[in-house]
Amino acid sequence: MTFALLVALATCAAVWFLTGPSRQRVFGMLLGLADSFLWLYAGINAGKIAVVAIAGFCALCFMRPALRHLFQGMRGRHAQ
Repeated sequence: MTFALLVALATCAAVWFLTGPSRQRVFGMLLGLADSFLWLYAGINAGKIAVVAIAGFCALCFMRPALRHLFQGMRGRHAQ
């Protein structure tokens, strides 16, 4: 029950911040990433491969802005 409430809270907070002003989208991304990891944990514990695969894809989607920023920084330093 507590785990389900934590997942629901993380999901709602992520959507709230992602749909808000641009300054708050970072919090939405982080909460969405945390939510994806919670779903990964749930899928692994339940032994459901489909849930694990979908949660892994969602985690990758939430990490995209951070990865883009990281790779752009690496490209910028490499070009100099």
